[in-house]
Amino acid sequence: MRRLSEVAISECASEVRAACRRPIEPAALDTLFGRLKPNFERILDHPDGAVRWSDHGQRMRDNGRHVGALADFFGNHADVTVVGIGELTHAFAMVRAVCKVGAEDGPCDLRADDGPAANLLRALAEMPKP
Repeated sequence: MRRLSEVAISECASEVRAACRRPIEPAALDTLFGRLKPNFERILDHPDGAVRWSDHGQRMRDNGRHVGALADFFGNHADVTVVGIGELTHAFAMVRAVCKVGAEDGPCDLRADDGPAANLLRALAEMPKP
């Protein structure tokens, strides 16, 4: 039987691929989720992992969609036909900058981008809701 972290990674990776209109280099996607795997394992292969997945799974899948769409955007901007690790990493950094999933469990191993776009997203996330 597959561990919950493996199921979650597979579902999130599928969302990234579905949202990106350009093909994604398989090795780049493997690298991104390879870096995230310890976080998925720590959060989901925990005794209350199923509860955590039911509470946060949809948001994590949504974040996968955002990563895929942003990776496509950066691929378009770079005029590449296949999205690589650079586009995925930049997209992930932007989504991670405003992501709240897992925040109560400690920091993610990947550092968020401190560039202007990530700072803008952080500022928008901190704005009071109307």
